[in-house]
Formats: sequence, C-alpha cells, structure tokens
Amino acid sequence: MKWGLVAKPNDKTVRRIVEKVYVFLKENGIVYVEKGIAKSLNVKGVTTKEINEKAEIVVTVGGDGTILYALKDIDKPIFAINSSAMGFLTEVDAKYAESGLKKVLKGEYNVEERAKLKVLLDGKRLPDAANEVTVQTATVAKIIDFSILVDDETIEMLKADGVIIATPTGATGYALSVGGPIIDPRVEAAVIAPIAPFRLSSRPWIVPYEKRICIELAKKSKEAKLVIDGRDTYVFHPDQRVCVTLSEKKARFIRFGETFYQAVRLKLVR
Repeated sequence: MKWGLVAKPNDKTVRRIVEKVYVFLKENGIVYVEKGIAKSLNVKGVTTKEINEKAEIVVTVGGDGTILYALKDIDKPIFAINSSAMGFLTEVDAKYAESGLKKVLKGEYNVEERAKLKVLLDGKRLPDAANEVTVQTATVAKIIDFSILVDDETIEMLKADGVIIATPTGATGYALSVGGPIIDPRVEAAVIAPIAPFRLSSRPWIVPYEKRICIELAKKSKEAKLVIDGRDTYVFHPDQRVCVTLSEKKARFIRFGETFYQAVRLKLVR
C-alpha cells in the first residue's frame, strides 16, 4: 500500500500519535510524509501535491483544519484520525487509530464522496472549497454592501458583515453558526448564509449545484476579504466579481459505517 501522511504541525499531542501511525504505515507499505511533519519523524518530506500523485490512501492526524489543508491538493481517499475536541469530519479518535488502519488494510471500508466548490475571482480560478467560500468585511466593525446573484439574477442586496457560500460539508461549520441549516451531504445544493445582515427579513438560501452563485460589492462599498475554507485569503475589490459553481473535483473520505446523522448527534447535539 502507498500511504500519504498529513498532520497538524507543532503539536505535541499530534506528534505522539503521528509517531505511532507512521510506524504502522511503514510496516505496511510505502509512506509519503508531508513536509510540515517530516522533520519530527526524521524523514524526507514531500508536498501535498506529490502525495496526491503517489499515494493510494492519505492519513490525516489532527482535526477538521488538517483535513481542509490536505483537501486543497488531495482528492485521494482520506482516512482522518481525530486529535481535537471536535473533529466533525474525522472518522476515528486517536485511541482507535491502529484498529482503524487495520480495517483499511483489509479493505473493510466505504469511500464517501463530498462536493467541492469551484471559485472564480474575476474569471481567475482559485483553490476549490470543500467547506465554504466566505466574503467578509476587511475592516472590523464596518459592514459591506453587496449583491447576491444566482444565474445573474439578483436575489438579495445586503448590508452585512459578509456572506458564506457553503457545501453540505461546510453547512455544519461556519454557516451553521450564523443560522444556516444542517444539510445531508447527499443533497446536491449549496447554502448561502448572510453574516449579521442589517435586515430582519434576510434568511439563508439553499441553491441547487447547477446554478452559478455570484457576489458583487456595491461601488460605494469598502473592500472585502475573500476566504476559502478559512485558509486562503484574497482581497476583494468593489469592481470585482466572485462566482461559485460545482467543481469537477471531489473530497473523498474513508468511512466505516457511522451515518451523517449519528455524527451530528454525537458531535453537535450536546
């Protein structure tokens, strides 16, 4: 088996888990270790792009942030080991890492595919979003003026702190915290969730994937930030347009049988 290994760097708890996981992987195949943790294992590191080219299965150790980092370049199946308090996207807690990896070796798993969003800023393609695309004010305590368009039809003109366009995967993240709905990942639709809108009637929208969602800042608006999966940040000017559609790429997760509804109940309903 050809494995990829990606983990949260500079974390003592994660490092202890990674050391044990690495030994197991090395005993059962070839391991390509991401640069961020390679030094702690005294091995040569590679980029996530190289891991995607060479590995059959990618193991992540950390939380949802580590998974999103890996998903920027990786579309191979991900087996996610949780070391954080939440880890909504992860499959097993660290104490079950070895037993989980043994199941993977035996092929006793399913691969779940999740949608990604294609993001264009004035026609230039940016990294895909597995969770969400966020347009937010670049100035603390200052709102922005913008329009939301679906297939070039304006559905809202808002003054707000910003807006989130999320996949069903991202619907249980930032979008949920601003009042967005929980969506079964099998539903082929995106969520549009305004952030602190200055209007009582403004509510989240659910839009099918075949539609194109665009955000335009008003000419009088201050510049904004465009953030993809809480990681990649770009300046968004009033003379620009951000458009989001369904990507041809997918996020793939190794699953053992826990349903989406079980995950929601166990990790979000507390």
